Amino acid sequence: MKKSIMVIFIVLVFASILPMSGGTSANHTFEITSLIINFDKTNATFIVNYDLGKIPKMYILLFGSKSIEPKIRNIFSNFEYDIVKLNQDETILNVKNISRLENGFYLHDSRKLGASINSIIVSTPDSPRTKEYTNLNSTPNTFYRS
Repeated sequence: MKKSIMVIFIVLVFASILPMSGGTSANHTFEITSLIINFDKTNATFIVNYDLGKIPKMYILLFGSKSIEPKIRNIFSNFEYDIVKLNQDETILNVKNISRLENGFYLHDSRKLGASINSIIVSTPDSPRTKEYTNLNSTPNTFYRS
């Protein structure tokens, strides 16, 4: 019990000395900085990078990343996915049935996101180049060969 109180006290003291300017503003504590979409046949892998700020990062370090999961679920509510990794800097999602196969091409129709994302980087298996989009609130229409 005494150790728990001491740890909480040290964390609170440490948090009070941190500069409040680090990370995002106080009004906007969860901002997705980039979304990397790697298409693979009808599925895709989403790598979601975000900036929480120093205080929320410390909270997640101490108590775990479960507090981020509802925000991720809200932003990606139009997708069927499994969470592979969830931490204070990024989340990796395996998204299922995001594309469909037609005449030898996989087609992905744009889907609405629950927030605007600064940078969306799209990678397809048929091209070594990535495409980057800025300030979108939906995934871009995409087609590719397997």
